[in-house]
Amino acid sequence: MKPLTDYSFIKGVNYGMKADPAIVRRDLSYAKRLGLNSVRIWLNHRRFEELGTAYIDQLVTFVRTCHGEGVSVVPILFNGNGLDPAVLEEDFLPRADRFTAAVVDALRDEPGLLMYDAMNEPPCNDLIIKAPDEATKEAVYAKIWRFVRHVCTRIKALDPVNCLTVGNWLAVDIETSADLVDVISYHDYSPTLAGVREAAETALSEGRKWGKPVINNETCCIARANGYDTVIQVLNEYGIPWYVFNLMIEGYWSDVHGIFYPDGTVRDPAIAAAIVGCFRCRDLDVIVPEKPNREHQALDALKKLRALLSDSEPDVFAYKGLKAADLLDACEHAANLLEAGQLVPMQIPPTSRIAHWRRQARPNMADVKAFAYELAETLKRTCHIV
Repeated sequence: MKPLTDYSFIKGVNYGMKADPAIVRRDLSYAKRLGLNSVRIWLNHRRFEELGTAYIDQLVTFVRTCHGEGVSVVPILFNGNGLDPAVLEEDFLPRADRFTAAVVDALRDEPGLLMYDAMNEPPCNDLIIKAPDEATKEAVYAKIWRFVRHVCTRIKALDPVNCLTVGNWLAVDIETSADLVDVISYHDYSPTLAGVREAAETALSEGRKWGKPVINNETCCIARANGYDTVIQVLNEYGIPWYVFNLMIEGYWSDVHGIFYPDGTVRDPAIAAAIVGCFRCRDLDVIVPEKPNREHQALDALKKLRALLSDSEPDVFAYKGLKAADLLDACEHAANLLEAGQLVPMQIPPTSRIAHWRRQARPNMADVKAFAYELAETLKRTCHIV
């Protein structure tokens, strides 16, 4: 796509390029539920060197599959993470040029191409982070950006029409390639809202300086205190389009990134809500705390649990006079009140444990009973029942 002055229509997500179009269509069907309309994917020059045209054919199929689903693609040609120092040497450039030419020749006329990303996070690697001294760091830094600028120049020479960006690790890196790109991109995993705002303002300042639009094309990480619902809200306030990381909960980063499980369920509904523009209230002057016991449902749930748990005798799989289905029904009543009232942690929802036991022919009643006692105590405490 030709460079635009406004990318506010973009609601993007990072994603892994997959070979099976059926899986891609399945995953994109989840993305489209939330109005996500663009994916940013990592390419791999080593795989190209192994597979040749088969790799490029896979890429074209992926882009066309995405386009057929109304989703644009941002392919990343090179990756700064785990960067092989050999990539930065002069003798690697012919290999880089062959890969770049193969990708550009294949995609420049594809309507599903939104823009090229020359390199992901160029200085985010141990060559920089673990450099033994400042002089070494500066020398490597210069080599990295010399390589990035070479790739940008090659892309533009091969395709002067379509849009180009660089996935900068930090907003402060923007200057190093701003003159060569059409869109200024930055990443931000700041642990505080003040940090998110500072990065956004730095990027927007660079955008004004160079007269180019700004995109955050990688953000949101649970393990970095960079929550989806807070970060997206701030970026929306600044009018900065974004690509969150990551569409699917899979692979190495699955425990700290991702929206959807393969079956289409979500990790946290607050993530999905934020993507569509609905955010949690954090104003103490406005918040109305839930009151699950308003109609005495909490009292009723406790009454059921007490009746079932009283006078039962321990056994491996059952308690005298106590049926698993009856106790699980009572547990579900209590668990639903606690979850709906946001009164329990939801990393492993209580109802997920109940569903797990319901699938078993003979659930261990000792575990179920202990869980029932735990639910009862939590319900009493959170609903202030004496």
